[in-house]
Amino acid sequence: MNQNPGIEAVRTLAYMGYRFTVNGETIKARYEGPGKPDPAQVRPLVDVMKAHKPDVVYFLKSFCPRCGGICFMPGGVDSLCMACDWEQLVGLYPDLQRKH
Repeated sequence: MNQNPGIEAVRTLAYMGYRFTVNGETIKARYEGPGKPDPAQVRPLVDVMKAHKPDVVYFLKSFCPRCGGICFMPGGVDSLCMACDWEQLVGLYPDLQRKH
């Protein structure tokens, strides 16, 4: 399966240390990685994100910056990731643990 280039750019930047927030259609990125980011690596990735902005915005609204997975939104204030926050989610929703 071919992945969306904008989403792949987001994932690459996240692994480099960037953290994203989305407000409406506005994407904000903040670098939290070690050292300084290399503009020669970052700029082309940002350009790809811009070229695929609608898909990137949609993805970032449910993207887990810790693991790159998709977040589960349980209706509370915080987004909880199915991978990173599994124990907490099972505590909130015990039926998640149910085997089929």
